[in-house]
Amino acid sequence: MRILIVGSGGREHAMALRLVSGDRPVELFAAPGSDAIAALGTCLPFGAEDVAGIAAWCGEHRPGLVVVGPEAPLVAGLADAVRALGIPVFGHDAATARLEGSKAFAKAFMEAHRIPCARSLTFSEPGPARAAVEAWEWGLPIVLKADGLAAGKGVVLAASREEALATLDAFMAGQFGDASRTVVLEEPLTGMELSLHVLVDAGPDRAAYAMLPPCQDHKRIGDGDQGPNTGGMGAFGPIPFLAPEDLERMRAELVEPTVRGLRAEGLAGRGVLFLGVMWTPAGPKLLEYNVRFGDPETQVLMQLLDEDLAGLLLEVAEGRLEGRALRLRPGCAISVVLAAEGYPGTPRKGVPIDLGAPEGVTVIHAGTRRTPQGWVTDGGRVLNLATTAPDLAAARARIAAALAEVRWPGMQVRSDIGLRALNHAQAGRTVADPFR
Repeated sequence: MRILIVGSGGREHAMALRLVSGDRPVELFAAPGSDAIAALGTCLPFGAEDVAGIAAWCGEHRPGLVVVGPEAPLVAGLADAVRALGIPVFGHDAATARLEGSKAFAKAFMEAHRIPCARSLTFSEPGPARAAVEAWEWGLPIVLKADGLAAGKGVVLAASREEALATLDAFMAGQFGDASRTVVLEEPLTGMELSLHVLVDAGPDRAAYAMLPPCQDHKRIGDGDQGPNTGGMGAFGPIPFLAPEDLERMRAELVEPTVRGLRAEGLAGRGVLFLGVMWTPAGPKLLEYNVRFGDPETQVLMQLLDEDLAGLLLEVAEGRLEGRALRLRPGCAISVVLAAEGYPGTPRKGVPIDLGAPEGVTVIHAGTRRTPQGWVTDGGRVLNLATTAPDLAAARARIAAALAEVRWPGMQVRSDIGLRALNHAQAGRTVADPFR
């Protein structure tokens, strides 16, 4: 089976590893791919957002499946262009991708379909927006979200009205171009945050979906959730203290109305929805939609999923998904990010990596380059170490042992991925208890 995967990061390398090790022979291509993905297939000279170039290649080479990793190509209409050629695509149409491409559209969708979420106000003019901040009564921090895609930097939690006004002025003046000229203001939510991924096959006559195990990401650069936010320094799943009734509540209150809403609005679902969820004292509330797999959550899910990945993604792409419980490997999976010196600011590139062969651990490349002398750093998040074990404590221990075999000068890594959840579970607490 000829498969094209679009993207170049750790998410795409993790998926590529699973695709080529599945039940069926796979001829893998990637656009643009990476040096690590090149060891598994053929990398093409197209950027992930080169819709015309990728569509032309697909028209000529006719892959049996295209898997789109990042959100920007989906928002730009890559899935529409390739699907119009009669080629199955795992990835949503541009209309559906607005759920991530426009925060204002997503909030209106949540409210229209009565999906629990933070109260919000949307503005495209500075005057009314500033007046709303001045009269703010929903507590601090004030959450400001740029409407469009802003490379993960379009959300600010302002600790004061003064900070909110300064952020608002910068956004609406075009800090992120047109993406920030419309701004969503939200009330703050407190509780435990988690990532819920759902395979969605929805259309005029279908509403099938399959839930993956919830994961938990760790955004801050340092142990104890200290330091600046990053793209994610590690994740694990499943969450040990989530009970079956908690999963059912998220399905009934968040997932089911989302899928029904897609059908009601004439939107096709042909990929994955990644729901950012805050479990508040009032129960689960939806923070945001993403229309692609998360990173580093994908690295965890690829360890847990016990399915032929190519076949499963093709079911979704061709509109044949059966709403069912997915086969999962027992136990827990964890992925820890190894980051370059300087990240999340300007990462130091070209540093040689001492890359051993840690036992029982999958090494996933996110920002590396291969030279005649070996692997070097070539991005902020450089490598992921991922593994499974019977439980979260054993998975953490396996990663800790593996870290002794992978190093480079200036490497940053968190030692506490999953620790707070482990302590919470061992103390007999539930999702309803304060998550400290």
